[in-house]
Amino acid sequence: MILELQNITLNFSGSKDSFRILDGLNFSVEKGRITALIGGNGSGKTTLFNIISGFQEGFTGNILFNGKPLHALSPAKIAQRGIGRLFQGKPLFQDLNLLDNMKLASGDSSGESPFSYLINRKKIDAGEQEKERQAIDILNSLFGADNKYTKMLHNMGSEFSYGEQRLISLARLFMGNYSLLLLDEPTAGVNPVYINTIRQIILRMIADGKTTVLLIEHNMPFVRDIADRCAYLADGRIQHQGTPCEVLDNREVKNSYLGIL
Repeated sequence: MILELQNITLNFSGSKDSFRILDGLNFSVEKGRITALIGGNGSGKTTLFNIISGFQEGFTGNILFNGKPLHALSPAKIAQRGIGRLFQGKPLFQDLNLLDNMKLASGDSSGESPFSYLINRKKIDAGEQEKERQAIDILNSLFGADNKYTKMLHNMGSEFSYGEQRLISLARLFMGNYSLLLLDEPTAGVNPVYINTIRQIILRMIADGKTTVLLIEHNMPFVRDIADRCAYLADGRIQHQGTPCEVLDNREVKNSYLGIL
């Protein structure tokens, strides 16, 4: 298993009361596979992603990634360990162009310090050129030679449609050296044409057998089509897991989540 969550518990406190969003959750993710995490709104799916990627504090329990604990590591350190993430919404930096959005995803910030740049100018310039070549290679590989994105490298993030931003944000993940990718609702709000492209990109992510995908998704036909494993989160715990068909055809899941009697 590439990821193991052991007895994860988290309480949220409001102005008047508190509630437990995760209640002794145990969950493992198999290496090299696509696992879908499903559940109702407010069930804690994105919170669980926040815990894994270091954006949520105050929980108890253990997280093991490749057998090593992630507890108390910053999001940047966790990313360096090999965990990448696609967030909900428009994930591109709106005031940066496409190329800079891609290059920034490499995680190499060596050229950001003016002092460092003065000392290592030639090395940093060569690194920036390599990142540009890598970005163009990724776009060509995913979207085909002579694709529109390589002709729009200097267009700002804000100039792309929502669906295009989702595609580019997925492409950005190929810039990092990740072995686990957390994809939060990759198809949400995207038209069917882009959904098919998203499917192809996710399959490319695991094609080398070295990368694992854990995704949150409300599009059940998409889950049935792409996932190897599926887990249903409710009442703070993983209630059912198995193949997508086993979970989605489960009577309790159909009644309580899918609304099918």
